[in-house]
Amino acid sequence: MSTAFIPAESVAPRLKVHQQTFRFMDQHPVYIQVIAMDHSAWVWISSAARALFQATQQQQPQQQQQQDSTGGKGGGGGGGGGGGGSFGDFAMAMPPFRPGQAPVSSLLLGNSLEETSTSIARRLATKFKCQFLVNVDIPPSMDNEMLVAFAERKLLEMLQSIDLMGSITKS
Repeated sequence: MSTAFIPAESVAPRLKVHQQTFRFMDQHPVYIQVIAMDHSAWVWISSAARALFQATQQQQPQQQQQQDSTGGKGGGGGGGGGGGGSFGDFAMAMPPFRPGQAPVSSLLLGNSLEETSTSIARRLATKFKCQFLVNVDIPPSMDNEMLVAFAERKLLEMLQSIDLMGSITKS
């Protein structure tokens, strides 16, 4: 008994990545990445990613030198920690089941006292009626609230301008 190979239909990609950089007060870069999936999106917001990218470029020759001197077991950059383009706080929110209800949300990783990623995830889930995973990597500073508000406004503009193949529908 043999089974013939039947090619599958061609399927459009169900995952799209969108990235943009904005300038806050003409000096602080804010990086936003949206990974759009079916009925959900993963959002990453950072104001510290540039330092990570510059450090990575500068460390490449140093890492090669370390690998040569340690027999190929050099230490490397890597993420983590506060700022510098790290993962940041990670929250998830689901849209409300009934009108008038609050969305279900949870902080998956990060400081439970910091509500930035959870708040943004809740607002996005309510507005777009789909699941949102949100990372926020904005280091604390005096203008943190203004920077977060700027980043969220730019994120909304970005989400409204992206054709997400029906995976996120506007309310």
